[in-house]
Amino acid sequence: MREIKVGVIGAGFMGKTHIFGYKTIPLYYEPKYKIKLEGICSKTLQNAQKAKDLYDFNFATDNEDDIFSNKNIDVINICTPDAFHRAQILKSLDAGKHIYCEKPLISCGQSAAEILGHSNLNKVTTRAVFHNRFFANVIRAKQIIDEGRLGKILAFRGQFLLCSNAKSTTPAGWRNDSSKSAGNGVLHGVGSHISDMIYYLLGDFAKVYAKIQMPYPIRPDGEGGTVQCITDEAAYIIATLKNGAMGTIEATKLATGAATNMKLEINGEKGALIIDLVQPNWLFFYDNTLPDEKLGGYKGYTRIECIQNYDTQLTFPPGKHPIGWIRAHVHSLYDFIEGVAAGKQVAPSIKDGLYIQHVLDTAMQSARQNKELEI
Repeated sequence: MREIKVGVIGAGFMGKTHIFGYKTIPLYYEPKYKIKLEGICSKTLQNAQKAKDLYDFNFATDNEDDIFSNKNIDVINICTPDAFHRAQILKSLDAGKHIYCEKPLISCGQSAAEILGHSNLNKVTTRAVFHNRFFANVIRAKQIIDEGRLGKILAFRGQFLLCSNAKSTTPAGWRNDSSKSAGNGVLHGVGSHISDMIYYLLGDFAKVYAKIQMPYPIRPDGEGGTVQCITDEAAYIIATLKNGAMGTIEATKLATGAATNMKLEINGEKGALIIDLVQPNWLFFYDNTLPDEKLGGYKGYTRIECIQNYDTQLTFPPGKHPIGWIRAHVHSLYDFIEGVAAGKQVAPSIKDGLYIQHVLDTAMQSARQNKELEI
């Protein structure tokens, strides 16, 4: 059986999420290859050694070059803060490694040209981690749209709502540290997910007009002092797509009462969809082609059961079991590793991730110039 060896850079929350995915792929799918966790890199050797012992890596290091230069490693999984992604992607490409990288792929204002022009980019399999594409209800929504069941797309409303920065007393996080975030705030960190969802389901962007919000420019530093906050904590976009549809995008960490609420409503001439990832087991579909009848007939939103009905054979658990947040991460990883095993490109790729970066960089420019800009 073929063995695909993985090196992970970053042993924090997202690193743990991806490690969970690699460990559980054989339980969900029974693939025709074996995944081996080869190397783990963290900012301290102590953290790396702890992850090695807990998750059964072959070696631990605090020097990322030990991952890039290791000839046994096939896939490099990047889970570091945004400011490090660009250099780590380029090092991975230089080494001819397949790449699984958290978003955003580069920092606000950085050039993507060196990545896009790299001679190895089309020779390896890459993924920008927009894992929300891999919920079963999102995949079902894509099928319904591609079948033409919505007809001409007219409008959309996208939201990604969190409450983590709603209080002025909340200490600043790493996104407020320019050495780590390099300018990527909520617009890029959270808005990238909902923007990619719109791109995936509805197509390319044409124009954006954006406003950003930062109500607390000074926050506690968690050590008894304060720190100047440099990044946005909420963003609001009016977007026009190339197909003529118009809509709004809200990405915020100021939504008091919200948990991790991502929702997309799509209105077409013939029908409508609601994707609510707080209710990921369902897709809501409105069929506008049904006749108007007394007492309403059969018009109204239908709740389609999606749960874990993926288009691949599952061995555990059966598809009728409810789905959760981490499940989409597992399916995203599985889809990527299948691409690696088959030697083919997959989506969303690094190219897709850089396209979303361009859209959001343009939105940031729009906010600063207070005018609508073309993509």
